[in-house]
Amino acid sequence: MKRVGHLFESVTAYDNLLAAFHLARRGCGNTASVCRFVFYLEPELLRLQAELCNETYRPGAYRFFSIHDPKEREIAVAPFRDRVVHHAIVRVLTPIYERVFIYDSYATRPGKGTHAAILRAQRFLRQRQFYLKTDIAQYFAHVDHDILLETVQRKIKDQRLLRLLNRILRNTPIPGKGLPIGNLTSQFLANVYLDPLDHEIKDRLGVRSYVRYMDDLVAFSDSSQELLDLRAAIAAFLSERLLLNLKPDATFLNRASHGLSFLGMRIFPHIIRVKPENRRRSLRRLRQRIAAWEQGRLDEDRMQQSIVSITYDEKANRRAILRFRRKAAQERARWKARSVSLSHLKCFLFGCMGLMAQADSEHLRRKLCAKTWF
Repeated sequence: MKRVGHLFESVTAYDNLLAAFHLARRGCGNTASVCRFVFYLEPELLRLQAELCNETYRPGAYRFFSIHDPKEREIAVAPFRDRVVHHAIVRVLTPIYERVFIYDSYATRPGKGTHAAILRAQRFLRQRQFYLKTDIAQYFAHVDHDILLETVQRKIKDQRLLRLLNRILRNTPIPGKGLPIGNLTSQFLANVYLDPLDHEIKDRLGVRSYVRYMDDLVAFSDSSQELLDLRAAIAAFLSERLLLNLKPDATFLNRASHGLSFLGMRIFPHIIRVKPENRRRSLRRLRQRIAAWEQGRLDEDRMQQSIVSITYDEKANRRAILRFRRKAAQERARWKARSVSLSHLKCFLFGCMGLMAQADSEHLRRKLCAKTWF
């Protein structure tokens, strides 16, 4: 594998830091640290650039909080200036690793994502008779820093950039282990960490039908015994090379016709259903956004963005969409009763229409317009 050097200059270039600032600024809110950075933007970027070039930059302390949707996770929030550095690094490394990653790795990659992974899995379900789905136990908490840096060094030879990555990696509560959930660099490097496993499965073991989204792995075959042998090979590789283990209660071998639960969807060879718990969660999120808007905690622009993001999570087959729309119509009726502006309803309706673009459902669009617009 050809190694790449002279990257540190690209990371610390002012134009790259400015672009990284704009990426980090998205969705950050107006906290005191963000407002101060924005107000003194040029001096802050120049100071950050000088610290990086002089190698005096040190990451700040994380702020931790927990979420419980759908399960409890501890999220680490880095200081805003650290997030700018994270984006600056990932902007430079992404084009390099896009040439390294296999095609069927879908997490935190441009042009990929959950919906592409779901459609790819459905395609393999049509082609194969069996599938094996497995998951890595406490993946982010057990990533070994030394192994990760060795993996990065196989592609990157710029020592200054490697030292910067090392400083960011070591800024964790547990020495030598773990990636904080919430960092952009954590997501990117977590993908890099499992890249050797991807190539082991695709190149050495010769598995053609395989999809990975972060630590969720799905392989497809016409032989159930081949999949059982593959699981043993994956478990051995993870244990020996990456110091990881598979979840014993999260491995499923089943027929393709029975359906696959993957990334919040129930996928069948010719249909995709939204899992009921995800539909209920989306409705709950919608009610929370409406309450926040009514209390003045969300402005109109952010409210529209929230609605589009929530409905976009419900991208599935036409029947599942219609079931969700009937429930969501109750929320739209509440809006209308409170004299909500027409722009909100337009945003919601056009977002729903856009979801059905892939389903060739012009008659559903007309039905939706007839039901909810007039």
